[in-house]
Amino acid sequence: MATITALSTGLQTITATGVVTPTAGVDVSAMTDATICVEVVSLTASKTARVQLEDTANGWTASAALAVFDFIGQMGQGGTSYSAGSYNPTTDKRSIRKYQLPNSNIDVASGKVRLNVTAIDSGSELLLNAWIES
Repeated sequence: MATITALSTGLQTITATGVVTPTAGVDVSAMTDATICVEVVSLTASKTARVQLEDTANGWTASAALAVFDFIGQMGQGGTSYSAGSYNPTTDKRSIRKYQLPNSNIDVASGKVRLNVTAIDSGSELLLNAWIES
């Protein structure tokens, strides 16, 4: 059975760019396999956000982008809606496996990962949750 490790401190409400809490990242040095999941629970309609998965092996003195996820609102906003053949998803979940990240610091001494919101439209509200299954 997989072990779940939080990559965000619960459901985060984000309105500006920056590192998602916990800003120090999550230790992945002992994870031999991992699936990293990012789920957007809500994003303001017609707005966009870019979330970058970053890693380091030197305490964030330097970091590298492992993956970039682009999201477009409307998500959430009161649940699933079916009308006239249209569908509004309630969430948008993205995941990536360790084998898809061959140059990552997962299973490397001092390896850590974190999320960084590198772009978000003005007036947006992004509700995000993230975790690692190992």
